[in-house]
Amino acid sequence: MNKERAKFYQSGDGSYFYSADDAEKWDYLDKMGQLNLLHVLKKEWEPEESSQSKLRQTLQKLNVDEFEDFMADILGICESFEEMVYEYEGNINLNPEYLAKVYPNEIESLKKLKQQIQEHKEWKEKHQASYSFLTKKSLEINEND
Repeated sequence: MNKERAKFYQSGDGSYFYSADDAEKWDYLDKMGQLNLLHVLKKEWEPEESSQSKLRQTLQKLNVDEFEDFMADILGICESFEEMVYEYEGNINLNPEYLAKVYPNEIESLKKLKQQIQEHKEWKEKHQASYSFLTKKSLEINEND
């Protein structure tokens, strides 16, 4: 029995299809989708007169062949940023655990940083008042007026 082996066609993004026509159609749809995304991004992120944003300027110069790599880099930066920082009371701070991975030899500096964070938390615990206390006080003043 001589069975014909199935032949698959690979599109530009690595997807496989049963026919070359399907692969070409997918490549066309993929390219159109990227063009649409790029067009909307350029429109949404046009440089403002007062802005000196290099990212906005770079985005305007981007062509569709660079789009996929550009977006992969942006997503990678976002993931790194999420791992690198943490938010504490509305401020963004470098995460000591992340710093320990990037700068393993900076043992003393990391120790001091962790100590500062701990001291700040302890100070806040001793000195902060609840928001509800302030709201209640404000309501009492307004009622008396």
